[in-house]
Amino acid sequence: MIRKFVNRRRELEVLEEAWREGSRFFVVYGRRRVGKTALLRKFLENKRGIYFLCSQRGYEKDVERFSHEVSSFIDAPIQFKSFKDAFEFLKRQGKLIVIFDEFPYLIEADKGAPSEFQEIVDIVLEDSEIMLVLCGSSIGMMEREVLSYKSPLYGRASGILKVKPFRFFDMVEWFGEDFEKLVRLYGVTWGIPRYMEFFKTGDVEEIINNFFDPSAFLFNEARLLLMEELRNPTRYMQIIEAIAMGKTRLNEIAQYVGMEAKDLSAYLKVLSDLGIVKREVPITERKAKRGIYAIEDEYFRFYHRFVSPHYEEIDSLNPEPAIQDFLKNFNTYLGGTFEKVAKEFLIELNKLGRLPFKFTDIGKWWHKKEEIDLVALDRIKNRTLFVEVKWKDVSEKESRRILRKLERKSKLVGLENWEKYYGLIAKRIENKKLEEIWFLWDLKDFELVNAERPS
Repeated sequence: MIRKFVNRRRELEVLEEAWREGSRFFVVYGRRRVGKTALLRKFLENKRGIYFLCSQRGYEKDVERFSHEVSSFIDAPIQFKSFKDAFEFLKRQGKLIVIFDEFPYLIEADKGAPSEFQEIVDIVLEDSEIMLVLCGSSIGMMEREVLSYKSPLYGRASGILKVKPFRFFDMVEWFGEDFEKLVRLYGVTWGIPRYMEFFKTGDVEEIINNFFDPSAFLFNEARLLLMEELRNPTRYMQIIEAIAMGKTRLNEIAQYVGMEAKDLSAYLKVLSDLGIVKREVPITERKAKRGIYAIEDEYFRFYHRFVSPHYEEIDSLNPEPAIQDFLKNFNTYLGGTFEKVAKEFLIELNKLGRLPFKFTDIGKWWHKKEEIDLVALDRIKNRTLFVEVKWKDVSEKESRRILRKLERKSKLVGLENWEKYYGLIAKRIENKKLEEIWFLWDLKDFELVNAERPS
């Protein structure tokens, strides 16, 4: 198991700036395993501060535990009756950071915790040099009990940082520049640091060992996350599984899970708020009434495509059907992963000025049975780049066929009088120097882009 702290430069800069500017109250949150604790501990390095992990043992027990943390900090025994008492004492200790990790546990133990911390922020810390950081993994509870309009703490944070998974190119710092391996690893971990720790090679055998063994951490992780976050996790699992199995339209999902389509919206909104599912509309239509649903989180997408449908078999030590399904269909599954990676690649090219124009929007386009993987638009000067994405080796002959078909499909998009360019992104391409209006990129170009990205 690999353990390391990588990247997170932007997040650290945000926290450091808040510290320099004398922020009194800051909120950090994000899904479980995304690396919030490692980030905050890195931020605390070489600073005076207290890190406190809230427990599920009750308010009084946590006040007692926090008293021990403060005792260690001042190197003298002390006992407080409340967190407010503790901060009344701490504000006399000079400039320091106090971090409460997993703050939702404290809220579960005492619904009055947000009100007490409002008083701490508004009154106790008003003339202090303390920076209070509240952190949590329950996205729903953090947004509801700390950030929402109804929360006593609403509007008091000088900064809010939602920690997200590593982007594809960020993973290079962890695993190196084998981009074919990185696509596989991105497709099963989604750049979640805790999950990345279980992998070194990203080969098929390693993936099988980490997902299709009942004793493996990643075998039950998706279910446990939903159980912690949601009241009716089974229904949500069915919805995610439906989308993972290719049911992307509302009526298709409803039929798969056995419920009325009109009742699905509330469930899909919750999954969207959690960052697991997203609704997509064709890039040219923005407000299209009938969008489709896709799984944003690649770990959840992999899990509910290959593990969840076979869960009972794997759990009863009969993983072979699941493994055979995985071996047969994993490469096809990676086609969807590579589309996300290709989108990030084009965004990096756009930042570097390596495209014929700077695009303002990028996304998919489809109409009936026709689809274009990526369309980049410059809405200001009416220029567009159409791109097909193929997770395979492509010959020169096939490149020409794909691009000519793309030119034909582009006429259906309805961007008359726009300046048009065409591109192909594949695993490997035989000849990348074709006609001037055709752009061809493969994994070798990913290496070049990575070398030019800011360190």
